[in-house]
Amino acid sequence: MTSALDATAALRGPRREGAAPVAREPAPTPDVPRRIRLGMPQLDGAGLSENWLFRHAGALQWEAIGQRLGVPSDELRDETGARLYPTVVAVRARYDAGLAAHRENDGLDFSVEVVPCGRACAHGRIVAANRSGGVNGPARLLTLDVLTTFAARGAGGLRTTHLAPALGRAWTPPEPSTLPEPAISRLARAARRGERVEDAISGVALATLGPALGEVTYEPSPYADYNGAGLLYFASYVTIADTATRQILRRRAGETSVQRDWALATSPVRRDVYYYDNLPLGAALRASLRLAERDETGLVTHVRLSRADDGRPMADVIARRQDVS
Repeated sequence: MTSALDATAALRGPRREGAAPVAREPAPTPDVPRRIRLGMPQLDGAGLSENWLFRHAGALQWEAIGQRLGVPSDELRDETGARLYPTVVAVRARYDAGLAAHRENDGLDFSVEVVPCGRACAHGRIVAANRSGGVNGPARLLTLDVLTTFAARGAGGLRTTHLAPALGRAWTPPEPSTLPEPAISRLARAARRGERVEDAISGVALATLGPALGEVTYEPSPYADYNGAGLLYFASYVTIADTATRQILRRRAGETSVQRDWALATSPVRRDVYYYDNLPLGAALRASLRLAERDETGLVTHVRLSRADDGRPMADVIARRQDVS
């Protein structure tokens, strides 16, 4: 199973599985980019919050899926009437500038495009443009490719399934001859199977999976790390991985080190996350730093998240961070 996008805005309390959907029209999605002015909720101690960025991108993708199908998000059902949730399979994020470059009162214009890439799969591209340099200056783009599947709750957790027939007819993937399989789909499948990942950064990181440089055990918080569906939120994987990396690198540098804090000295410009499993509330996970390779402009890190009890892999979180002057 994989982590789930946040559906809290669409949850309207408990409802009997299999009950007939209530006929409601989803609110229209704006045709123009949505602008958000950055303030404290969107920022963290190192600049633009990547956790918030992932959360917002996930919400936009789920909203767009509902719009394409013509139903509110909490009315998405499979053929048995079970409620469907979007589960994140992979995210590829590319930032023109490090997240530290985005400041308070900058405006981000968001656009989203989501298309079917299988009967139970969606590929979304969410782009945010920061035009704080002026209308005539180049925009700094933040681009996130998000791959999700539809899943319903089962006795053993989430299970991937298809839309109910009436909805499935509106979710028709394009012919392969007209639109090739998205790169993120091929990469996610290879990562899940343990096959070679054809990517300049992720491929190298996953191929050099050696002994851990350090490990951190953590029990995620129900108040900060889980979403309204009771699932470890896909954005939390990134925050947990970065928090663990910071702790491990500080530990390796020594307690007497006077180096600048890693969180402030580097800033993400690229992030690849491959999701494999979720985590029950109250369970602990283990974050293992498998790679921290530096070059002349920054470093690449790879964190493997796994369940603490049985070692089952939950995700590979790979980042390219550039130095901040």
